Amino acid sequence: MVRLGSYFPCLKSIPKRAREGLFAGKGITFGHRVTFSNKKTKRTWKPNSQRRTYESEIMARSYTMNVTTAAMRWIDKAGGFDPYLLHTPDRKLASDFGSQLKRDMWTKIEEKGDGGVDVPKKARRVPRKPAWWSENEGKETRTSGVSLRDILPVPGEKLPPPNPEYAAAR
Repeated sequence: MVRLGSYFPCLKSIPKRAREGLFAGKGITFGHRVTFSNKKTKRTWKPNSQRRTYESEIMARSYTMNVTTAAMRWIDKAGGFDPYLLHTPDRKLASDFGSQLKRDMWTKIEEKGDGGVDVPKKARRVPRKPAWWSENEGKETRTSGVSLRDILPVPGEKLPPPNPEYAAAR
């Protein structure tokens, strides 16, 4: 059993449901609501938890539990439910359910030592650039040495006559 208070001393209160689901260390936070006149009233912020079902390939079944949106992002970054549980330390899981399921997964993997169960590798997240991104896009303007001072006229200086080709095109 994981003692959540010792791993997360910053959290004043850990809900019971955090032990039964995957909350990724999120808990109830306390603070003050401050009005315009600087009056302070106590308030709490509860974690954003959703009821989700995740499929475990190692255990060959699905699990329905409360999961915070932070844990959902960590599951996506890890490459799935099984890699998240297997490669996340117990202190970061901060869940009795997650720690127990992790131990059950490792025992199942050890039982089938003949290679019957593949251990999922931890996925590495590759930062993706947008489709419009170009490596050379900003380099020309930086290396050309042209600045706004070169283009804009100096105050008190007369503007050059307009380009006749431009005037004919209009």
